[in-house]
Amino acid sequence: MEKVDNSNPFLSAGAEVVDGHGTMIVTSVGRNTMCYRSKGEIYSSESTLLESKTKYLEAYLEKIKWVVSFSYLPISLGRYFSGNVRDDNGNRMFIYGETSVLYVSYDIVEIILAMTAISIALDTSNFTWAIKFNLARAINKLKADNVIVKKNSSLEKAALGIAGILIDKSGTSTVNVSKFVSAQQVAENEDPGSISHDVLALIRLGIGMNTTGIIYHEGSKFKFLGSPTERAILSWGVTELSMDLEKQMQDFCVVKVQSSNSSRGILLLSDNRFHVHWRGPAGTILTMCSSYYDNSGIKRVLNENSRTFLEQQMENSDSSKSQFIALAHTEVTDQDSTVEQDSLTLLGLLILIEKEQEGTNKESDLNVKLIIDKDSSAEDTNQTEVLVSFRSTQGDIVICDGNFASLAMVLRWGRCIWHNTQTFLQFQLTVNITSLLNTYIAYSEFKGVPQMDTRLTYVLVQLIWVNLFMALIVAVNLGRENPSDDLESTSNKLQLVKGTMWRNLIAQVVYQLVVLRIVENRGEAIFNASEDENQSITFVMPIFFQVFNMINARKIEEKNVFLGIRPSSIGLAVVLIFIPVALVELLRKIVGFERLNPIHWIACIVIALLCWAVGLAIKFVPVRFFSIPIMAVINKFKALYHVAIPGTKDFQ
Repeated sequence: MEKVDNSNPFLSAGAEVVDGHGTMIVTSVGRNTMCYRSKGEIYSSESTLLESKTKYLEAYLEKIKWVVSFSYLPISLGRYFSGNVRDDNGNRMFIYGETSVLYVSYDIVEIILAMTAISIALDTSNFTWAIKFNLARAINKLKADNVIVKKNSSLEKAALGIAGILIDKSGTSTVNVSKFVSAQQVAENEDPGSISHDVLALIRLGIGMNTTGIIYHEGSKFKFLGSPTERAILSWGVTELSMDLEKQMQDFCVVKVQSSNSSRGILLLSDNRFHVHWRGPAGTILTMCSSYYDNSGIKRVLNENSRTFLEQQMENSDSSKSQFIALAHTEVTDQDSTVEQDSLTLLGLLILIEKEQEGTNKESDLNVKLIIDKDSSAEDTNQTEVLVSFRSTQGDIVICDGNFASLAMVLRWGRCIWHNTQTFLQFQLTVNITSLLNTYIAYSEFKGVPQMDTRLTYVLVQLIWVNLFMALIVAVNLGRENPSDDLESTSNKLQLVKGTMWRNLIAQVVYQLVVLRIVENRGEAIFNASEDENQSITFVMPIFFQVFNMINARKIEEKNVFLGIRPSSIGLAVVLIFIPVALVELLRKIVGFERLNPIHWIACIVIALLCWAVGLAIKFVPVRFFSIPIMAVINKFKALYHVAIPGTKDFQ
């Protein structure tokens, strides 16, 4: 057995306290502790529901990407070796027996690079990153509101109503001292008037020193830490009795602390006098008392009638909402003296009432698995071990403040993660499908071999900017959308890409693809531009499209895409509009871009702005005209939409 005192102030992890009392401070949390392991669960490498479904989507998109890109290779090689590919002067680039192997190798490399550019057009690397960003932001927001998410997948499941929610009311301030009954009133069943100064001093001492709670200052206000009962009693002592804990700690020295079930006793020393204070349930403390102080401070005998009266009062009260805490005191000769079980003197009785919790979301589809109610302060070791084990195994999400209104907040954030992920997927799928088809058609229409110093270079720059950098920016922007009450419930709807999303993105893909092909093939005549100027227009148009598509993707079903938009989103769109100007100026000497005049810039922006009109018009078209044909085509890939979840049915 090791003694811990001023000369040896350190406590070993896992050590059992046999006797004594004190205050410890935790300076760090080791990797082997339960706290560290529980936190580690949050950052588990296990895939969440959204990540699993997104991986299915990525897998099929990857297959489509490589099928499309590899189909370009035999077509281009066949055209090349058949003599149908010509240079800018109209000469055949391959003539059997005349073209050198070096030139043939160079042209084949250019064709392979073009195939690579097509594959780059469909990039799915940002899908999972966007989900992780949404989850991290939601978890941090909930953490600030005293909600602990134990696993990444918990919030996603909460939106589906299959997450275990643990509402911990053990630390909430739902208990108040409604009344103090003096010992004389308990014993004589009448109100004797004011209490003497000496008795009040003993009551203050029994409240302030015999507690597991903590009082501290935050500015000019008092703050209380501890269980609801401890906080309620300390708050009452400070506000109603003007209790000065600092003075008590200066005048009295704690000699010994003893706990018995839910009761607590403490031995104090002051001026060579030993004071024993007990506090606990009234029924328990009353059996330890043989006398009581009347309001003038005179000790009187506590008879059996008084005990019977008190027991009747406790039985008549609502035991589910009321607590009766008794305070008792006696003096002993020295610190080794034993206190007889019936030798205490009753000081008074505190009646505590638990408040009704308001704000319960009865319409919430969350599955609340466990609620810790009442005063789970766990003052004794056995109770603490049980509660720690119970809390560690129950509940995917822990609401620490015990507020039932937080259930609705958890539900909204769970739905928000799904919604933000779907809005980003709608944006990214629009970008990817448009880029893939446009790049493939552009290279297929090209009569010669794509040259590294012209077309291939600016296409690669364009794809890298739109598919990589801009996708990351949009993922952050759409991921910062806050939850709202009008978000549709995701229960019974496990579709990652809904029919409304297919409707919206198909309309955008068709519009953007048609515009891009017209601009590339007829842009010189339409804009009265030179070939180099038209090349610059072809470069900036997809960038402008995706800037406005970012705003369009905010609302999947709502027609007003500007509803609830943040000023930062508008500012970001303005900044992104000016970036193509900088890119054209930067790449002008490298790729051979030509500067555009203000008329050209305005025309490009106006054409891109029309995607908002397309997005609004398409939302008046019933979803079934899009979803039914699409589902018929990809019906064999049901895993894209339906992923089995343990404990749930696969929704059709």
